[in-house]
Amino acid sequence: MRKWSFSKPLLFKLTSLALVVTLLSVGVTTFFVARYAQRTLEQRTKADLLTDARIIRLALQGVTRDLEAHIASLAAASERMIIIEDEAGLILVDTIPAGIDRSDFITTHLPLDGGGTLWVGIPTQEIRVIYDNLVRGSIIIGFLVAGAAILVAFLLNRAISAPLQDLLVAVRRLQEREFGRKVLVQSTDEIGQLGKAFNELSETLEELFFKISDRESTLDTVLSSMDDGVIAVNMRREVILANRAAADLFHHQEKEMIGKNQFEATRHEELSRILEKTMDGQDSFSQEMRLRPGSERMIAVTSSPLEDPHGKIQGAVAVMRDVTSLRHLEQMRQEFVANVSHELRTPLTSIKGFSETLLNSNFEDRALYERFLAIINNETDRMIALINDLLDLSRIESGKQPLNKGAVDMRKVFDETVLMLENKAAAKGVTIENNIYYPVMVEGDEKLLKQVALNLVDNGVKYNVEGGKVWIEAEQGLDSVEFIIGDTGLGIASEHLDRIFERFYRVDKGRARHMGGTGLGLAITKHIIDKHKGTIAIESRVGKGTKFRITLKRSN
Repeated sequence: MRKWSFSKPLLFKLTSLALVVTLLSVGVTTFFVARYAQRTLEQRTKADLLTDARIIRLALQGVTRDLEAHIASLAAASERMIIIEDEAGLILVDTIPAGIDRSDFITTHLPLDGGGTLWVGIPTQEIRVIYDNLVRGSIIIGFLVAGAAILVAFLLNRAISAPLQDLLVAVRRLQEREFGRKVLVQSTDEIGQLGKAFNELSETLEELFFKISDRESTLDTVLSSMDDGVIAVNMRREVILANRAAADLFHHQEKEMIGKNQFEATRHEELSRILEKTMDGQDSFSQEMRLRPGSERMIAVTSSPLEDPHGKIQGAVAVMRDVTSLRHLEQMRQEFVANVSHELRTPLTSIKGFSETLLNSNFEDRALYERFLAIINNETDRMIALINDLLDLSRIESGKQPLNKGAVDMRKVFDETVLMLENKAAAKGVTIENNIYYPVMVEGDEKLLKQVALNLVDNGVKYNVEGGKVWIEAEQGLDSVEFIIGDTGLGIASEHLDRIFERFYRVDKGRARHMGGTGLGLAITKHIIDKHKGTIAIESRVGKGTKFRITLKRSN
């Protein structure tokens, strides 16, 4: 047996229900009306027959002759069947046509005054024809009523289902985030009130959706613009939020992390432990850890519990800050303090020692006396040079020393540098060649660029070998000029190249200090080039020499 389907449209179901109810009502009503009409017709027919019988009995009073003819005329006039029986039940007169049985008539009888019985009847077929016509008419009327009822029900059901269908379409549009859709309200009944309530709900949802979207957009913008990584997990230890910085830390895409287990997403045991600790202890924790075992990158993690408005723990959120540069700066600061202290202590110790010797001794040897004073003077000059370099570096780094930019002829700058170092180079047997034969104009501060040229060429002379060479070249591009300062000196091992521009960094500390260097020249040079928005790079091979490449903006 096929079950009733509730997947049909509401209009179909309501109309079908009205059709079934109407047909049942019409059928039952027609059945009972027909039965009632049949009984009433039979009763009415018998009453009419009884009346006709009385009239016929009156008409037969006093008739003694031609009884059969008289009865035949009465039967024809009344269209009734007439039978007269004597007291013994024998038929005296019978108007029933031949071939028709008496049982095919509806009859009634009256006693006659002279004795006997008068029977009056009508054919059952006549009554059945009337009854059939009555039933047929009732059925036709029933179908007409049913059709009219179904039509009315269809129109009413459509009036009910059409607004509901519009409402369904609007709800589906809401699911697709089309909040501007509204339904047409055409009545004030419950369906009209439902449509009005839906329109108000649509407006409210639209406002809420845009508020939530704005908040999510703002939150996404804030999280995406943060340099700190943010990751949030729920109580099932699943990642529910991760910003771009966190994804970059763990080499993932943001969306790839969402929904994963916290350890699967980060592959970091310490971070997973601190998140577990936060959720279990319901407290905030901070800790510094390496990004990966053996990695130099350090991250500072602050983990806090996530709570709902009722204070129930929903998970934990961790903020991760890359403190590698900060720790590197702290290390550089510590090294700087240690280096400055060491650089100052050495000449001060010499000065103090020789000063005490001069004060506590009676020198008669004039040459020795002058030698001690010369050492004190040299150590003093060394401290002054160190302090001057420190002041220069501090001014450049802090930005307090403004750039007096202008067009600078670097051929002229290097010519002057060669002239200044010519005697020093000659004393060491080093040749300096300026291979820039035409004016090369760059945009910069001439005083600072002279310091750069002096530092680099002086290093080429200082760390060169006897009979060595220092040369300067220039290669002009469309917008910039590259200067090459090369030498045939001792060279620098590759493991030192990454740190060569750090303050007080020396490849050979004893040799550099003996040659009078402060360890700040290349640091000052790099900061000056950076201030000019240029670049500086170094190439070197041990025993082969060193090349510095400087790129500066070309002057218009």
